[in-house]
Amino acid sequence: MIRSSFAAVAIALAFGSAPVFAHGTENHAGGWAFGRPGAAKDVMRSVRIEAEEYNFSPAEITVRVGETIKFVVVNHGKLKHELTIGDAAEQQAHHQSMAEMSDMKHDEGSHEMPANSVHVAPGETRELIWTFSEAGALIIACNYPGHSELGMTGSLEVK
Repeated sequence: MIRSSFAAVAIALAFGSAPVFAHGTENHAGGWAFGRPGAAKDVMRSVRIEAEEYNFSPAEITVRVGETIKFVVVNHGKLKHELTIGDAAEQQAHHQSMAEMSDMKHDEGSHEMPANSVHVAPGETRELIWTFSEAGALIIACNYPGHSELGMTGSLEVK
């Protein structure tokens, strides 16, 4: 619980000091500074992430530059959750976007989801494939209102 509280405080501080972008840090080439959506044929390994109220397991993930990872997100909770991969600025932008919508608009299909996010309904399993292009410290978060503040965050280190 202390680690989750620490993570929530760290995320809140990062969000408070980072610039806000229209909706993420996607660059003009259709990717992000830290990577791009990956293709199933290029997957090098899978990482299973269990989600429930209000945590991810594992909450610490390490990948390598150039790796294409298939994140398999399983929602064991009773609430809808999401997994978003990004730096502090990306998380802040997506967090703000999610806060501006009513809960009913958070489902895929009712608004354009960035490629670095996936919504997962209770009891559902979804996949997100991502290729990492740059070393650094990233964050995984559920940006449904209140979820990251309650500890639904984690670290993703790219070596």
